[in-house]
Amino acid sequence: MNERVLIIDDDPGLLTLLRLGLERDGFEVLTAQGGKEGLRKAYDYHPDLIVLDILMPEMDGWEVCQWRPSRRRR
Repeated sequence: MNERVLIIDDDPGLLTLLRLGLERDGFEVLTAQGGKEGLRKAYDYHPDLIVLDILMPEMDGWEVCQWRPSRRRR
């Protein structure tokens, strides 16, 4: 099985460039164009590695790193 990489970045050109290079080297690559989408894909697909842009609108990379799922009180 190939290692799975998730790339989270708001620059579509950079996403494409990184995806093509990593796929050429045998990785399975998922991409997300923002922090919220990236978090969803991280929880859905459990990648082996995440390449994360820090400077993104809406939810930056630092917020993605610090995000914790809310716990429901009973």
